[in-house]
Amino acid sequence: MNTTKFVAASMIALASVAATSAFADSYDREYSQVASSPSTVTRAQVKAELLAAQKDGSLAAVNDNDYPVITATGSAKTRAQVRAELIQAEKDGTMPVVHG
Repeated sequence: MNTTKFVAASMIALASVAATSAFADSYDREYSQVASSPSTVTRAQVKAELLAAQKDGSLAAVNDNDYPVITATGSAKTRAQVRAELIQAEKDGTMPVVHG
């Protein structure tokens, strides 16, 4: 009985190792190589263009700590107006009443 369990466990382990190595073989084949092309500008020219774009505002300053600024889009209605609309919608049945 122990021999049967050992053989079964060994076969399962062997099958899982074989399946894993089959995936490892095809991993690199999914990515195609990008053909390189010679640059027409120097590194200094690229840096100068980057600085100029940042200064004139056509490119935001590059910094990992800078996040896009989200401007507040204030509502034209007051809180009281919104609450009144909610209460009316609940009365009309256009808004289900949820209290909890």
